Amino acid sequence: MRRIVVLLALAVLPVVASACTGADAQKAEDLLAQSRTAAQSVHSESFTMKVNVDAPGQSANVGAQGGMILEGADAGDFYATMTTAMPGAAPVDVVMVRRGGSLQLRMNGVTRTVPVPTGMQSSAAGAAGFDVNAITPYVKDVSVSTADVAGRTEDEVVGTLDGDALLKSLPGVPAGLLSTVGASLGDIKVRLFIPRDSHLVETALLDMTAHVENQTMHMSMSYAVTSVNKPLTFP
Repeated sequence: MRRIVVLLALAVLPVVASACTGADAQKAEDLLAQSRTAAQSVHSESFTMKVNVDAPGQSANVGAQGGMILEGADAGDFYATMTTAMPGAAPVDVVMVRRGGSLQLRMNGVTRTVPVPTGMQSSAAGAAGFDVNAITPYVKDVSVSTADVAGRTEDEVVGTLDGDALLKSLPGVPAGLLSTVGASLGDIKVRLFIPRDSHLVETALLDMTAHVENQTMHMSMSYAVTSVNKPLTFP
């Protein structure tokens, strides 16, 4: 789950800051550089995440919570419990646990254990391998503001990406394919909340809308850190 935040937040917004100019761009760059430094002291983390997808006549909601170990002998171990809900269908419960070289999946009471795929790296390795410069041309703007959240002073960094341009640049997407199927993607907005007492990105929000022919799909995602460097209880 942390990989999502790395790709859509920590990796995106520093490039936003470097691609734009002005006082807010410099503030965003400084805040995120400070956050990356603070993240080096994070050894374990727990989180909650929500994803909502809405389309005409249908919708889906996914709620998840979990934790991960980022440093030490058990680095890469994680767990996540997820529930998917759709109107008219029974909820689907999934528990995913990685311990060492084993990945355990439990879905609606059925358990299956498989070896960890060779391509599944630790969160840190996956983040380091992402080329943030690849999305620089698709950044549109960035802004920074400050708010009081439950008594804590937090900086909010907001970045906007040109979704259509980014989508067309994805590897494996043939030129002209999107226009052929009538697909388009509007602006992708990412919002990060960084409390000044921790300097960590503790909340990340993503909002985007996709169009395919005459259909529109809206997706929103929220990710919140619930604890840092606390003991984790694996299910």
